[in-house]
Amino acid sequence: MNSSIKVPNQRIQLIALDECVPANYQRATSIQQVEKIISEFDEARLGILTVSLRDGRFHIVDGLHRSLVLKTLGYTHAFGLVLTGMTYEQEAAYFRRQNENRRNILTFDDFKAGLEEKDERCLKVDQIVRANEFQIGRGNSFFQIASIQALFTIIRDFGYKVLDDTLCLLANTWSGIPQATRCESLLGVAEFVSRYGMAEFAERLKAGFAAVYYDYTEAMRMQGSIGSSTSRKKYCRALVTHYNKGLRSNSKKYLIWEE
Repeated sequence: MNSSIKVPNQRIQLIALDECVPANYQRATSIQQVEKIISEFDEARLGILTVSLRDGRFHIVDGLHRSLVLKTLGYTHAFGLVLTGMTYEQEAAYFRRQNENRRNILTFDDFKAGLEEKDERCLKVDQIVRANEFQIGRGNSFFQIASIQALFTIIRDFGYKVLDDTLCLLANTWSGIPQATRCESLLGVAEFVSRYGMAEFAERLKAGFAAVYYDYTEAMRMQGSIGSSTSRKKYCRALVTHYNKGLRSNSKKYLIWEE
């Protein structure tokens, strides 16, 4: 070969589907998606799989659902774009980048891939979440946080320390209340912590979640824009109102609200 020719570390070849394995950074398998592709199956629109040849195996980077469709329909082989020389972390990064311009990658899937890539922000957020005995997931329970975007908004606007303090306060104040770890609560408590710190938060607000949440939703309803960018300040103001109950306005503990 001419030494002046530069060729990338990839090639197209026929690969056995049984030799292809999924990776942890992939989206969760959707049976509905597989069935949809089967119902509309057209070889001409199939495209090719993207795999990484690592440790003697073909790791699927793109095309997991299509590979399952092919196997379901009795295919044994498919053409694939074979990438070589990539580490596991580089594969995860490749997966995240290529999906930015395709079907929207869910925040949860992007975060999961970020962990596999060893993305510093994802790893640090996961560490803080676990240290406070929470986990990131798609459930609807108090200890399973689904609003990953809220976590990243907190570290962007306030830093990692405020995220840690926010989760600590929630765990010690409203443990077991599913709504307490939804987006609006996470952001509202973080706003409170960034303004006033943690002093006596759990003690003064422990029994007040229902009242705080009612005041917040009423404030947002009156404004007519639930979920707007002012949401966390409305929530924080409701927290301040209930925190101040029973305190004289000249008390050192009394919190002053400023927009």
